[in-house]
Amino acid sequence: MKKFFRGLLIVIISLYTIGCGVLYVVQDDLLFRPQPIEPGTQFRFGEELEIPVDNEVYLHALYSREANPKGVILYLHGNRGNARWCQRQAEMFTGYGYNVLLLDYRGYGKSDGEITSGRQLYEDVQKVYDYLKEEFSESQIILAGYSLGTGMASYLAAYNNPNQLLLIAPFVSIVDMKDRIFPLIPDFLVKYPLDNKDHINRLSCPVTIFHGTEDEVVPYDASKDLKDFFPDKIELVTLENTSHRRAIFHDSIRRFLSKHLT
Repeated sequence: MKKFFRGLLIVIISLYTIGCGVLYVVQDDLLFRPQPIEPGTQFRFGEELEIPVDNEVYLHALYSREANPKGVILYLHGNRGNARWCQRQAEMFTGYGYNVLLLDYRGYGKSDGEITSGRQLYEDVQKVYDYLKEEFSESQIILAGYSLGTGMASYLAAYNNPNQLLLIAPFVSIVDMKDRIFPLIPDFLVKYPLDNKDHINRLSCPVTIFHGTEDEVVPYDASKDLKDFFPDKIELVTLENTSHRRAIFHDSIRRFLSKHLT
């Protein structure tokens, strides 16, 4: 009998180890869903930019300009698609007197390279932020992130001094998301922590979160947890009966922008 249970334990440990290895390998494909943009694609949103971030690596962006801008909104989109798909999302932030820059990460749309680490992601968006600082003071820069993009937007807010941070459908961290689905998988296997909680703890600018109660991708409880962690830092706007994909188009965002930016 002891031999049986010893063998069973070995099988369980082996399967667990294999499962951890598989999840480590496939996490990039689970987290990032880039789509290329065909040559010759026309955009209705702004002008096209190429921003250098590394040796012969350029990130593609669409930049909507105002005649006399009060500042700029850097919009960091979610994990799917590309800038062509996200034009309508970025248009949510236009019409308030601010330029709007819509960025594609490495491997997305027309951007060069591929994502290989969380550090690389952070360094890339920092270089884009620095690019905007050539035109605007930090007090004129607003950061807006949706879903995956919240992890990079909050990072920039933590290590710079923007005017404010807007997060739509944020998670606490990728580790927290992993714990909700695969609690037995060790935290150290997560290659892209994207820790909104840690970043918000470090920042000093105002933070407003918008999150739908019917979010099927990132649970609304994640934003409630962030609000509970930092009740004095965060304004939480609850989007009733709103799914993950509809959150970015909610009228509450427009009402907030109309109130605070115009």
